[in-house]
Amino acid sequence: MLLRLEPQEVVVTSSSAHFSIGEIQCVAVCDGTFSYPIAWLFSNVPPEEVESTLHQRKLPATHVESPYTCLLVTAGKRKVLIDTGAGSLAPTTGDLLKNLEALGVSPKEITDVVLTHGHPDHIGGVLDASGQPAFPNARYVISRTEWEFWNDPTVLHDSAMDNHMKQLLVGCTQKNLPPLKERIVLVDGEKEIAPGIQVIPAPGHTPGHIALLISSSGAQLLHLSDAVLNPLHMEYPAWRSFFDLNPTDASTTRQQLLDRAAADKIKVLAYHFPFPGVGRVKNEGHAWKWAAGD
Repeated sequence: MLLRLEPQEVVVTSSSAHFSIGEIQCVAVCDGTFSYPIAWLFSNVPPEEVESTLHQRKLPATHVESPYTCLLVTAGKRKVLIDTGAGSLAPTTGDLLKNLEALGVSPKEITDVVLTHGHPDHIGGVLDASGQPAFPNARYVISRTEWEFWNDPTVLHDSAMDNHMKQLLVGCTQKNLPPLKERIVLVDGEKEIAPGIQVIPAPGHTPGHIALLISSSGAQLLHLSDAVLNPLHMEYPAWRSFFDLNPTDASTTRQQLLDRAAADKIKVLAYHFPFPGVGRVKNEGHAWKWAAGD
Protein backbone atom coordinates (compact mmCIF):
# COMPACT_ATOMS: atom_id res chain seq x y z
CA MET A 1 0.00 0.00 0.00
CA LEU A 2 1.35 3.43 -0.96
CA LEU A 3 1.59 5.75 2.03
CA ARG A 4 0.49 9.35 1.52
CA LEU A 5 2.66 11.97 3.17
CA GLU A 6 2.22 15.71 3.17
CA PRO A 7 4.10 17.39 0.29
CA GLN A 8 7.47 18.76 1.32
CA GLU A 9 8.63 22.22 0.35
CA VAL A 10 10.94 22.82 -2.59
CA VAL A 11 13.37 25.64 -1.82
CA VAL A 12 14.48 27.16 -5.13
CA THR A 13 17.35 29.47 -6.09
CA SER A 14 18.44 30.42 -9.61
CA SER A 15 20.71 27.37 -9.91
CA SER A 16 19.50 24.84 -7.37
CA ALA A 17 16.39 23.54 -5.63
CA HIS A 18 16.42 21.64 -2.34
CA PHE A 19 13.74 19.14 -1.34
CA SER A 20 13.45 15.83 0.46
CA ILE A 21 11.86 12.49 -0.32
CA GLY A 22 11.29 11.01 3.10
CA GLU A 23 14.76 10.74 4.64
CA ILE A 24 16.53 11.21 1.30
CA GLN A 25 17.84 14.70 0.53
CA CYS A 26 17.67 15.93 -3.06
CA VAL A 27 19.05 18.96 -4.85
CA ALA A 28 18.13 19.79 -8.43
CA VAL A 29 21.21 21.47 -9.94
CA CYS A 30 21.11 23.47 -13.16
CA ASP A 31 23.84 22.85 -15.73
CA GLY A 32 22.58 25.65 -17.97
CA THR A 33 20.06 26.02 -20.77
CA PHE A 34 19.79 25.47 -24.50
CA SER A 35 17.45 27.03 -27.06
CA TYR A 36 15.80 24.36 -29.24
CA PRO A 37 14.11 25.14 -32.56
CA ILE A 38 10.49 24.07 -32.29
CA ALA A 39 10.94 21.62 -35.19
CA TRP A 40 13.37 19.62 -33.04
CA LEU A 41 10.95 19.13 -30.18
CA PHE A 42 7.71 18.91 -32.19
CA SER A 43 8.84 17.31 -35.42
CA ASN A 44 5.52 15.84 -36.58
CA VAL A 45 3.36 18.94 -36.03
CA PRO A 46 2.78 21.80 -38.51
CA PRO A 47 4.93 24.74 -37.30
CA GLU A 48 2.00 27.14 -37.34
CA GLU A 49 0.09 24.87 -34.95
CA VAL A 50 3.00 24.78 -32.49
CA GLU A 51 3.56 28.52 -32.83
CA SER A 52 -0.09 29.23 -32.10
CA THR A 53 -0.05 26.97 -29.05
CA LEU A 54 3.10 28.60 -27.68
CA HIS A 55 1.72 32.07 -28.37
CA GLN A 56 -1.44 31.25 -26.40
CA ARG A 57 0.78 30.43 -23.44
CA LYS A 58 2.74 33.67 -23.84
CA LEU A 59 5.88 31.72 -24.75
CA PRO A 60 8.34 32.39 -27.61
CA ALA A 61 6.87 30.96 -30.80
CA THR A 62 10.10 30.09 -32.62
CA HIS A 63 12.09 28.17 -30.01
CA VAL A 64 11.90 26.44 -26.64
CA GLU A 65 14.35 27.40 -23.90
CA SER A 66 15.23 24.16 -22.14
CA PRO A 67 17.05 23.84 -18.81
CA TYR A 68 19.35 20.91 -18.17
CA THR A 69 18.57 19.79 -14.63
CA CYS A 70 20.83 17.28 -12.90
CA LEU A 71 19.83 15.75 -9.57
CA LEU A 72 22.06 15.24 -6.54
CA VAL A 73 20.66 12.61 -4.15
CA THR A 74 22.09 11.96 -0.69
CA ALA A 75 20.98 8.55 0.55
CA GLY A 76 22.82 7.43 3.67
CA LYS A 77 26.53 7.60 2.91
CA ARG A 78 25.99 7.71 -0.85
CA LYS A 79 26.01 10.90 -2.90
CA VAL A 80 24.40 10.01 -6.21
CA LEU A 81 24.47 12.39 -9.17
CA ILE A 82 21.88 11.71 -11.86
CA ASP A 83 23.22 12.93 -15.22
CA THR A 84 26.09 15.35 -15.74
CA GLY A 85 24.70 18.04 -18.05
CA ALA A 86 26.05 19.10 -21.40
CA GLY A 87 29.56 20.22 -20.53
CA SER A 88 30.93 22.51 -23.25
CA LEU A 89 28.16 21.72 -25.75
CA ALA A 90 27.12 25.39 -25.85
CA PRO A 91 28.20 28.70 -24.24
CA THR A 92 25.09 28.49 -22.07
CA THR A 93 25.86 25.02 -20.62
CA GLY A 94 28.51 23.45 -18.41
CA ASP A 95 27.60 25.04 -15.07
CA LEU A 96 27.19 21.81 -13.11
CA LEU A 97 30.56 21.74 -11.34
CA LYS A 98 30.37 25.45 -10.53
CA ASN A 99 26.90 25.07 -9.09
CA LEU A 100 27.89 21.98 -7.10
CA GLU A 101 30.81 23.94 -5.68
CA ALA A 102 28.41 26.72 -4.67
CA LEU A 103 26.54 24.05 -2.68
CA GLY A 104 29.77 23.01 -0.96
CA VAL A 105 29.94 19.71 -2.85
CA SER A 106 33.25 18.54 -4.29
CA PRO A 107 33.37 16.19 -7.30
CA LYS A 108 35.42 13.83 -5.11
CA GLU A 109 32.43 13.37 -2.79
CA ILE A 110 30.22 11.87 -5.50
CA THR A 111 30.01 8.09 -5.03
CA ASP A 112 27.74 7.23 -7.95
CA VAL A 113 26.97 8.90 -11.29
CA VAL A 114 23.84 7.61 -13.02
CA LEU A 115 23.65 8.22 -16.77
CA THR A 116 20.02 7.98 -17.86
CA HIS A 117 21.09 7.71 -21.50
CA GLY A 118 23.89 8.60 -23.90
CA HIS A 119 22.78 11.95 -25.35
CA PRO A 120 25.32 14.81 -25.15
CA ASP A 121 23.23 16.92 -22.77
CA HIS A 122 23.34 14.08 -20.21
CA ILE A 123 26.90 12.76 -20.57
CA GLY A 124 28.64 16.01 -21.58
CA GLY A 125 30.01 16.58 -18.09
CA VAL A 126 31.46 13.13 -17.32
CA LEU A 127 35.05 14.16 -18.08
CA ASP A 128 37.23 17.01 -16.86
CA ALA A 129 39.36 19.27 -19.04
CA SER A 130 42.16 16.68 -19.16
CA GLY A 131 39.82 13.93 -20.38
CA GLN A 132 39.71 12.12 -17.04
CA PRO A 133 36.51 11.22 -15.16
CA ALA A 134 35.22 14.44 -13.60
CA PHE A 135 34.01 12.55 -10.52
CA PRO A 136 37.17 10.57 -9.70
CA ASN A 137 35.80 8.43 -6.88
CA ALA A 138 32.49 7.53 -8.47
CA ARG A 139 31.22 4.49 -10.25
CA TYR A 140 29.22 5.28 -13.41
CA VAL A 141 25.88 3.48 -13.78
CA ILE A 142 24.20 3.03 -17.16
CA SER A 143 21.88 0.42 -18.62
CA ARG A 144 23.59 -2.43 -20.45
CA THR A 145 21.36 -1.85 -23.47
CA GLU A 146 22.39 1.80 -23.67
CA TRP A 147 26.08 1.08 -23.29
CA GLU A 148 26.02 -1.58 -26.00
CA PHE A 149 23.94 0.62 -28.31
CA TRP A 150 26.36 3.56 -28.28
CA ASN A 151 29.39 1.28 -28.51
CA ASP A 152 28.10 -0.29 -31.73
CA PRO A 153 30.17 1.10 -34.65
CA THR A 154 27.06 1.10 -36.85
CA VAL A 155 24.96 3.12 -34.39
CA LEU A 156 22.52 5.57 -36.05
CA HIS A 157 23.43 4.39 -39.58
CA ASP A 158 19.74 3.79 -40.29
CA SER A 159 18.50 6.86 -38.43
CA ALA A 160 16.55 9.55 -40.29
CA MET A 161 18.58 12.25 -38.51
CA ASP A 162 20.75 14.48 -40.67
CA ASN A 163 24.48 13.76 -40.76
CA HIS A 164 25.39 16.75 -38.61
CA MET A 165 23.18 15.56 -35.76
CA LYS A 166 24.42 11.98 -36.10
CA GLN A 167 28.02 13.18 -35.91
CA LEU A 168 27.23 15.28 -32.84
CA LEU A 169 25.61 12.39 -30.98
CA VAL A 170 28.11 9.70 -31.95
CA GLY A 171 31.09 12.02 -31.52
CA CYS A 172 30.07 12.80 -27.96
CA THR A 173 29.67 9.15 -26.97
CA GLN A 174 32.94 8.16 -28.66
CA LYS A 175 34.75 10.87 -26.70
CA ASN A 176 33.04 10.58 -23.31
CA LEU A 177 32.16 6.93 -22.75
CA PRO A 178 35.43 5.01 -23.40
CA PRO A 179 37.37 6.73 -20.54
CA LEU A 180 34.67 5.47 -18.15
CA LYS A 181 35.03 1.81 -19.13
CA GLU A 182 36.88 0.71 -15.98
CA ARG A 183 34.32 2.47 -13.76
CA ILE A 184 31.12 1.50 -15.58
CA VAL A 185 28.44 -0.55 -13.83
CA LEU A 186 25.93 -2.01 -16.30
CA VAL A 187 22.38 -2.65 -15.10
CA ASP A 188 19.59 -4.76 -16.55
CA GLY A 189 15.89 -4.36 -15.85
CA GLU A 190 14.59 -2.85 -12.63
CA LYS A 191 17.33 -2.70 -10.01
CA GLU A 192 18.09 -0.80 -6.82
CA ILE A 193 21.45 0.89 -7.36
CA ALA A 194 21.67 2.74 -4.03
CA PRO A 195 19.46 2.80 -0.94
CA GLY A 196 16.03 3.94 -2.10
CA ILE A 197 17.08 4.56 -5.72
CA GLN A 198 15.70 2.13 -8.32
CA VAL A 199 16.34 2.02 -12.06
CA ILE A 200 13.25 1.63 -14.26
CA PRO A 201 13.72 0.72 -17.95
CA ALA A 202 12.11 3.47 -20.07
CA PRO A 203 13.03 2.72 -23.70
CA GLY A 204 12.10 4.70 -26.78
CA HIS A 205 13.92 8.00 -26.48
CA THR A 206 16.98 5.78 -26.78
CA PRO A 207 17.01 1.97 -26.59
CA GLY A 208 18.43 1.85 -23.07
CA HIS A 209 16.96 5.05 -21.67
CA ILE A 210 16.07 4.73 -17.97
CA ALA A 211 13.90 6.51 -15.44
CA LEU A 212 14.46 6.31 -11.69
CA LEU A 213 12.20 5.86 -8.70
CA ILE A 214 13.43 7.37 -5.43
CA SER A 215 11.60 6.12 -2.33
CA SER A 216 11.92 6.75 1.40
CA SER A 217 9.53 6.60 4.35
CA GLY A 218 6.49 6.28 2.08
CA ALA A 219 7.40 9.26 -0.12
CA GLN A 220 8.43 8.88 -3.76
CA LEU A 221 9.94 10.81 -6.66
CA LEU A 222 9.71 9.56 -10.24
CA HIS A 223 12.63 10.93 -12.28
CA LEU A 224 11.41 10.91 -15.90
CA SER A 225 14.68 12.00 -17.50
CA ASP A 226 13.79 12.45 -21.22
CA ALA A 227 10.67 10.28 -21.33
CA VAL A 228 8.90 13.65 -21.60
CA LEU A 229 10.80 16.61 -23.06
CA ASN A 230 8.26 19.41 -22.69
CA PRO A 231 4.91 19.93 -20.92
CA LEU A 232 3.25 20.18 -24.35
CA HIS A 233 4.12 16.53 -24.94
CA MET A 234 1.84 15.77 -22.00
CA GLU A 235 -1.05 17.90 -23.23
CA TYR A 236 -0.69 16.65 -26.82
CA PRO A 237 0.44 13.01 -26.62
CA ALA A 238 0.64 12.62 -30.41
CA TRP A 239 3.28 15.33 -30.66
CA ARG A 240 6.78 13.94 -30.71
CA SER A 241 10.41 14.98 -30.89
CA PHE A 242 12.81 13.79 -33.53
CA PHE A 243 15.22 12.90 -30.71
CA ASP A 244 13.01 9.89 -29.87
CA LEU A 245 14.82 7.14 -31.74
CA ASN A 246 11.84 4.76 -31.48
CA PRO A 247 8.68 6.93 -31.35
CA THR A 248 6.35 3.96 -30.72
CA ASP A 249 8.30 2.73 -27.71
CA ALA A 250 8.76 6.30 -26.49
CA SER A 251 4.99 6.87 -26.59
CA THR A 252 4.32 3.64 -24.67
CA THR A 253 6.94 4.49 -22.05
CA ARG A 254 5.60 8.03 -21.66
CA GLN A 255 2.05 6.76 -21.09
CA GLN A 256 3.14 4.16 -18.54
CA LEU A 257 5.25 6.59 -16.52
CA LEU A 258 2.78 9.46 -16.57
CA ASP A 259 -0.16 7.20 -15.69
CA ARG A 260 1.88 5.81 -12.81
CA ALA A 261 2.79 9.28 -11.54
CA ALA A 262 -0.82 10.47 -11.77
CA ALA A 263 -2.33 7.36 -10.18
CA ASP A 264 0.11 7.31 -7.26
CA LYS A 265 0.06 11.12 -6.89
CA ILE A 266 3.80 11.20 -6.51
CA LYS A 267 6.31 13.95 -7.12
CA VAL A 268 8.00 13.99 -10.53
CA LEU A 269 11.20 15.48 -11.93
CA ALA A 270 11.59 16.11 -15.67
CA TYR A 271 15.09 16.99 -16.92
CA HIS A 272 14.05 19.55 -19.55
CA PHE A 273 11.01 21.16 -17.91
CA PRO A 274 11.25 24.73 -16.59
CA PHE A 275 13.74 24.72 -13.73
CA PRO A 276 13.75 23.00 -11.29
CA GLY A 277 11.53 20.56 -13.23
CA VAL A 278 9.72 19.31 -10.12
CA GLY A 279 5.94 18.93 -10.01
CA ARG A 280 2.97 16.61 -10.25
CA VAL A 281 1.07 14.91 -13.07
CA LYS A 282 -2.70 14.87 -13.44
CA ASN A 283 -4.75 12.82 -15.88
CA GLU A 284 -6.76 14.88 -18.39
CA GLY A 285 -8.79 12.36 -20.40
CA HIS A 286 -6.39 10.86 -22.93
CA ALA A 287 -3.68 13.35 -21.99
CA TRP A 288 -2.03 14.77 -18.86
CA LYS A 289 -1.51 18.13 -17.21
CA TRP A 290 1.66 19.35 -15.53
CA ALA A 291 1.47 21.12 -12.17
CA ALA A 292 4.84 22.69 -11.38
CA GLY A 293 6.03 22.89 -7.78
CA ASP A 294 5.03 20.73 -4.86
